[in-house]
Amino acid sequence: MNFKSIKISIALLSVIFFQLIAYAQIADKIDVTEDNQLLGLGTHYILKSEILQEDRPIIISLPKGYKEGEANYPVLYLLDGLGNIKHQVGTVELLTESGIIPPMIIVAIESLDRSRDLTPSKAGQGVYGGVGESGISQSGGAPKFLQFLEEELIPYVESNFRTHPYRLLEGHSFGGLFSTYTLMEKPDIFDAFIIQAPALWWNKEEMTAKAKTFFKSNSNLDKAIYFGIGGGDGWGMRQELKRYVQVIEENTPKILRWKHEEVGDEDHDTSRLLLNYYGLKYVFSDLIADEELLSHYSDDAFLKGERELINKYGPQARRPLSNYVDIALKLLKEENKLGAIVVFNRAVAAYPKYIGLMTNLAKLYEQTNQKNKAIETYKLAITLSKKLKLGQEAALEKQINRLENN
Repeated sequence: MNFKSIKISIALLSVIFFQLIAYAQIADKIDVTEDNQLLGLGTHYILKSEILQEDRPIIISLPKGYKEGEANYPVLYLLDGLGNIKHQVGTVELLTESGIIPPMIIVAIESLDRSRDLTPSKAGQGVYGGVGESGISQSGGAPKFLQFLEEELIPYVESNFRTHPYRLLEGHSFGGLFSTYTLMEKPDIFDAFIIQAPALWWNKEEMTAKAKTFFKSNSNLDKAIYFGIGGGDGWGMRQELKRYVQVIEENTPKILRWKHEEVGDEDHDTSRLLLNYYGLKYVFSDLIADEELLSHYSDDAFLKGERELINKYGPQARRPLSNYVDIALKLLKEENKLGAIVVFNRAVAAYPKYIGLMTNLAKLYEQTNQKNKAIETYKLAITLSKKLKLGQEAALEKQINRLENN
């Protein structure tokens, strides 16, 4: 490929980035009530629990397009759901639009008694948060709460919604303690964990003591785990978490994906927003193509990787758009236009709102003497332009007329 044609390829790809800037903010409508109150956080349900002998409120937030399609979705189970649902929905929607994470169902579990449900054992005299000499009298209910999740809540969700088998558990503070407990007590229930500022000081760091046996005896643990904490959190949290992850460092299972980080100077409560964001990005970081695919591209390897992601995370899973663009640009520099067409076809299917993908695909069809496919792709772009009011119809019609008259 000569220098001029490389410049042309780069110019073609730059159109996509322009379209990203111009059209990425086209948002889906949010339903409103009769008195014009915006909805969007989810629907409130009451689940009658025989195990806990009480009514449990939950909020279920469905991804965009759920009602219109037939796809199934991974499920994020969010502890302290009432306090975290607002920022959670916004972050999930933003990262989903960017292709950083797959679309998912959020099940936010409202806390009724955190000290009871999220603590794995009874707390004795002198425990932090205790009153007088009685400690925290209701503590130690995590085993029963975990039974509620496994035997009542998860079956309810999977019976009433289109779920994919991939499950993620997220919790902060006592919720992080419970998530750590769940990981080691019933590792098969969830595929991934976002553990934020966990209260691992609980009962003289009993979770860390348990970890020394757990990670040694689970050498084939196949999970994605994010341990995060604010850099300004108290030493009662940070040092305990460091001691826990040190156990993992010394006994790391072969295929475990995990990360521990301290974020900024955030304190215990304000860290939740950032830890949720970074945790989600890490758990789904395998959506980004690895160096092996980039350096040894083949159509078969690329499509196999796409199928594996869909099998793992559901039919709506996709790589970040910039990732597809990077792969295509590399292929064009290598004069592999047919390979670039394969990548663009997948990108168009994954990002049907980006007209720049369609126009570049059409140009590649033309350059590889596939005129009919080029015309068909331009027509799809016209339909999209009309739907989203992008104003590109005349320019696209001109390209079709040129091809039809040549």
